[in-house]
Amino acid sequence: MTDDAVVADIGGTHARFGTVDNSGQLSNADVLTCDQFSGLQEAYKFYIENHKIQPKRLAAAVACPVEHDQITLTNNQWGFSKSQLLADLCLEEALIINDFTAQSLAVVSLSPSSFETLNIGIPNLHEPIFVIGPGTGLGVGGLVLDADGEWTPLSTEGGHVTLAAQTEDEWDVLRILKSRFSHISAERVISGPGLLLLYQTLCTLHAKQPIADSTATMIAAVDQDPMIYRALEMFAGFFGGVASDGCLTLGSTQGVYIAGGVIPKLGPLFRRDLFMQRFLAKGRFNNYLSRVPVKLLLDSQGGLSGLARALETPSLKRFSVRTD
Repeated sequence: MTDDAVVADIGGTHARFGTVDNSGQLSNADVLTCDQFSGLQEAYKFYIENHKIQPKRLAAAVACPVEHDQITLTNNQWGFSKSQLLADLCLEEALIINDFTAQSLAVVSLSPSSFETLNIGIPNLHEPIFVIGPGTGLGVGGLVLDADGEWTPLSTEGGHVTLAAQTEDEWDVLRILKSRFSHISAERVISGPGLLLLYQTLCTLHAKQPIADSTATMIAAVDQDPMIYRALEMFAGFFGGVASDGCLTLGSTQGVYIAGGVIPKLGPLFRRDLFMQRFLAKGRFNNYLSRVPVKLLLDSQGGLSGLARALETPSLKRFSVRTD
């Protein structure tokens, strides 16, 4: 096993930190707000000083591509050079992976009690797993079994696929959005900021004045404005369609897992019924999809558990930089 290491799950809004000991156990979990720090280096130093530790290894998950030395987060002002990070933080090794690579590993690392089942299905145990989830952006990842029976995570930028409409209302919304943006990605709507944008666009479409200016105020005012309720319905429909697209593309008959911070915050306001209706609405492949288990990850610290597993995942060594 590894020596003690710090793990950091960095999203667009929050950075979650934890410590992994040499038996793989996670402890010292903290949640920091990204905009209170200038970057990963400052947040990391705050964390280790707070816990009075001096590890030599860091595994970080970031919401952006990770193939190159320079890291620039998609929905966050933070950025850094992997090689410079070693010197700045006095590290011997830094493993930098996509945030949904960590989320993907989390779904095969956590106990069944960490999930809510939306569709029981009949899992094909040797087939891929698809993972998707809205947060500040829309993360997409997956897992496949290698020849030795070990889970290999897939790093993707699937949140930036083109969003498709299936109803007249959705066509109208996308038409308005297209007048503002050159490309309407899935992430543009299926995310925390996307839910607010969806509500504002529906208000424009129906000549209504928005009464909410954030996702939090939308949730608080859901009983006061029918457009908020309609936005939540449309959000679930769009999300279900994109999730089933990914499931079919990857052949993920072992399961589809919903992660990210938005759905747990919505709680019962997330229209699970509408999500599943659109997930299954693939014509001749309705029966195929009805056999796919669909589960919702409830553990907000799941990414840290995935990072702990990433430290021991051979296929991810290519994303590691070392001092030697």
